[in-house]
Amino acid sequence: MKIIGLTGGIASGKNFVAEIFRQKGAAVFDADCEVHSLLELDKSTILQVKNSFPESFVEGKIERKILGKIVFASAQKLKILEEILHPQVRKKYQEFLATAQKEKKKIAVLNIPLLLETQGYECDKILAITASPSIQKKRFLARARKNNPKNFALEKKNLEKKFEQIRSKQISNFERKSRADFTINSNASKSFVIAQVKKIFSIVS
Repeated sequence: MKIIGLTGGIASGKNFVAEIFRQKGAAVFDADCEVHSLLELDKSTILQVKNSFPESFVEGKIERKILGKIVFASAQKLKILEEILHPQVRKKYQEFLATAQKEKKKIAVLNIPLLLETQGYECDKILAITASPSIQKKRFLARARKNNPKNFALEKKNLEKKFEQIRSKQISNFERKSRADFTINSNASKSFVIAQVKKIFSIVS
């Protein structure tokens, strides 16, 4: 089984690329989905987050928006959250690989936002997905508008600040490409991206 790691900045198109791989039969590990699941369903994780960030615990659950505002305003608090979540995500990653092996998948794809910025994830090949900062920002804001149209206008400045905070913690596209085996520029049309993913799939499978 070949393990393909996806790397790309915020709103660069990683989820779109991962979904194409999934449709081609690859197993896909989505770290963001795992984090959401941990914060919503895992009692141990919820308790740790509640104890460390009590203001994020509202009406019996973790409010991710409140939690996000807290940790992105403080590098120290972000580190605390990462120390809670990362071991759990790595555990889920190991379980994912074992399942993919058992199901005899030819390709496993890791969709992990900070794949190259963190340690503990081994890949046979790295696929870098790049987009210009202006396109990334446009996509990020469009997604936020779709998810919360009523409050988008009021939150736009905060969202733009959050976008820049997230980008500042990610490596540059230049470094991303220099460490990758394959690169896709997602500024191009969806049909171009799909064709490139299919080409890479045929090479590695």
